[in-house]
Amino acid sequence: MGSQHPAMGRQLAERYPPFLASIKENDRILMEVYGQPSLLDRTGLFIPGAECSLNASGTWSLNDIILSFAYVQIALWDLIRNLGFKANFVIGTSIGEIVMGYAAGHYDRSTAIGIAAAFATTMSEVEGNGATIFVAVSPRQARIIIDDVLLQAGATSGLWISSFHSPHAVAIAGTHPLIDALFAFLSNSKTFSDIFALRLPQLGCAFHTPLMEPIEGPFKAALENLDLDRKSDGGTREVRVMSTTDGAWLNRPLDSDYFWDNVLRPTRFGDIVQKLVHEEGENIIILEIAAHPAMKTCVEQCGARYVGLIRRPAPDSLIDGSNECIQLLEAVQHLYDAGFRSALSLGVFEHALRLLRTGK
Repeated sequence: MGSQHPAMGRQLAERYPPFLASIKENDRILMEVYGQPSLLDRTGLFIPGAECSLNASGTWSLNDIILSFAYVQIALWDLIRNLGFKANFVIGTSIGEIVMGYAAGHYDRSTAIGIAAAFATTMSEVEGNGATIFVAVSPRQARIIIDDVLLQAGATSGLWISSFHSPHAVAIAGTHPLIDALFAFLSNSKTFSDIFALRLPQLGCAFHTPLMEPIEGPFKAALENLDLDRKSDGGTREVRVMSTTDGAWLNRPLDSDYFWDNVLRPTRFGDIVQKLVHEEGENIIILEIAAHPAMKTCVEQCGARYVGLIRRPAPDSLIDGSNECIQLLEAVQHLYDAGFRSALSLGVFEHALRLLRTGK
């Protein structure tokens, strides 16, 4: 959550019909199964030629952020799977754990959209309850900073590490006044004034903190109306899941209790990537399924190799590096260079690549 932008997926939708078909199927399920208005009609996202009504900064309503994030992740995963690639394990972080369950074969597309709708509806009730800041410091340094800011403010709580991104980066979330105080502290501190810090208005709330507690009841109730173990008829094989909620290999159901822990607890992305490197070896590849390579630096700081799929357009660039189809072809090449091979026959695989190159 945070990498969303109005142009995401649009070029893939124009050039690669299966991608657009996946997006439209997500939207059909949202309307027909869950009785919600069309995300595509409301916003203009994804559809070739449609005008997007959402702002370019990605600072959207939580409802639009969560649903659009699920749509693009599902469609990107379908695209990778259509190209014949298979994952050895799946990681999700923050709301990425919704589509994690779909990619790992724990439940089907309809269930994934239902979970996203439950997140979107209930989290909208705490929209604006706080703010989040990315800070390039270690977890130990972050705790020192939080303690100092709370002491200066005369508060005992209100700031928390919400995401452990890497050994050198965290996210801190909390109330608006204390996040403002944190920025002021960093700016005025001799020790931390040179530290990179960035407010993340695209997140919309103090996710992964106790400030989310007021929605526990409605959140769990919304999820308990879903069949969270319904697999597709085709039967995507289940693969191992490394949980950023638990910081370990998943060994419990992806149920309402699990997803509530996802909302309330900090994400441990950096911890589990380091764990994977330790257990699986330094040659593991983390393929990020997202609208922008937001986790690239963090993955590399954890010692793993990284491949991204698509990224935001760069309108001020002299060279058009924003073509999503070219970016995806580059990602396929990176996977091949790393030793991964498509399970498709050569002819079928080359036909799929031609679609990305020409749209025909």
